[in-house]
Amino acid sequence: MEWQSLTKAIQFIESNLTNEITLDDVANHIYVSSYHYQRVFSLTTGITIGDYIRNRRLSLAGQDLLLSKNRIIDVAMKYQYDSQESFTKAFTRFHGITPNSARKQSHKLKYFRPLTINIIIQGGFDMSINREILSIAQYSSCESDSIEKLLAGAESPRVSNKIKEYKKIENWQNYFLCSGICSVGLKLGSGIDDYHYYANFTGDNFVYMYSEKIGNPEKLQCDSGITNYFFAPQFVKKAYAAFGYDCIYISNSEIKKDFKAVMNAIKTSVDKDIPVLAWGMGNVTTGRGNRCDPMPEGCLIGGYDKNDVLYVNLYCGQERLPEGSVDEYGYSTITNGLDTTKGLFFAGEKLPPAALRQIYQSVIDSIPMFLTLPPTEGEGGMFAFGKTAFETWAKTLETDKYFEGKSDEELNDICWNLHCAPYCCVCTSSAYDFFKNAAGQFPDLKMAVTLLPLYKKIQDYKDEIWAIHGDFYPPMEKFKTHVFRTQIADILRKMGNVCDEILTAYGEM
Repeated sequence: MEWQSLTKAIQFIESNLTNEITLDDVANHIYVSSYHYQRVFSLTTGITIGDYIRNRRLSLAGQDLLLSKNRIIDVAMKYQYDSQESFTKAFTRFHGITPNSARKQSHKLKYFRPLTINIIIQGGFDMSINREILSIAQYSSCESDSIEKLLAGAESPRVSNKIKEYKKIENWQNYFLCSGICSVGLKLGSGIDDYHYYANFTGDNFVYMYSEKIGNPEKLQCDSGITNYFFAPQFVKKAYAAFGYDCIYISNSEIKKDFKAVMNAIKTSVDKDIPVLAWGMGNVTTGRGNRCDPMPEGCLIGGYDKNDVLYVNLYCGQERLPEGSVDEYGYSTITNGLDTTKGLFFAGEKLPPAALRQIYQSVIDSIPMFLTLPPTEGEGGMFAFGKTAFETWAKTLETDKYFEGKSDEELNDICWNLHCAPYCCVCTSSAYDFFKNAAGQFPDLKMAVTLLPLYKKIQDYKDEIWAIHGDFYPPMEKFKTHVFRTQIADILRKMGNVCDEILTAYGEM
């Protein structure tokens, strides 16, 4: 069997893990005999096809239980188990914990990666938290650093202080967490004044997402990248390392263990003129009176006052917050905000310099995970990714009932939820620029050279949609028509097909 055929077979399996699938189905897909396929697969990968399917299903089932509110029986049926009892036995043998324990002992969940065909076979069990390709579940289950690591025991000699000169988060930037990381990096001498750079390390540049359900009934927003909807501390740690610093992550539970020590650490950092990054900030009220506890977006803590008052640079901007609530330095006054903040990130020790080529390679190695994520629960509901996201998006635009008989005002909101929010995310991505720079500086980085024209395709398709719109937002009189929306849907499917081409390229290298 040729390598391309084996890669095609693995891709077919990955696309059908939630369906009933047999050895004959896979063999027929690549036009070989079942016996021949089973023998070559086992010799090449060191695992039988049955074990591979079972391990992949149980690995994904662990993520489902951790990240969704689905019942165990529903997850069992999804991955083709006849009963909860048989699923529980298989799950326990694989993970070493029962399905009931998945959320409480998430750090024990095993992850069995999809196989990719290279000079060697890669995949299987990998329990190291330092690997480049992790599941969202593993990123989100990152353990908190200890309070002691902050060395935050001493009281600040000041009663209040503010960082007055810093790069503010601006609401047009979309990737708000990356914007905050960029600001911290500049304060630490990175010299990189571009939040897109850090979106390479958080994965925001490489994620394509949409509601799992056609028509987006939960009105999920998809305009601000993966870090706006999924809490994943290791993304931040990786981005801090990119500008040369260790990152100390303090979880909400650790904050509550010793609130005074955490406040002292914030004051110490502010006194050093270094903002503290927060993933979400609690006790925030917008100009419309909506209370966010917490907000999903990243923000910067840049000041403090007596009685544990914090000065926070929020993404919203002055126009979306109560009138007069933002001071001349861009801060909003927040009290009791840390009660529900998801996590804080402090700059730690300076790291040894890393070679730029190694940094680019690290980013490239992480991309397959972002394109092959299964439907996953994030902020507000279930999201689909990669080709699946593009297909669901396209089907939504082709379904007339969501758009017909609506006034322009109604359709304006519908258009944002069903089309412009995810399109905004695609437009914000600078993935093509990343590969252009990587291939230009390191022609020997073969994967960058290979992927450059594929990401150029996605860039061109994004521009085609823009040309059809005539602007970022399409005219409502056109958006009402089936023919107009079908034009866009056709382009979205082409973008989804490029996701497959990208994954195939990884399999062939």
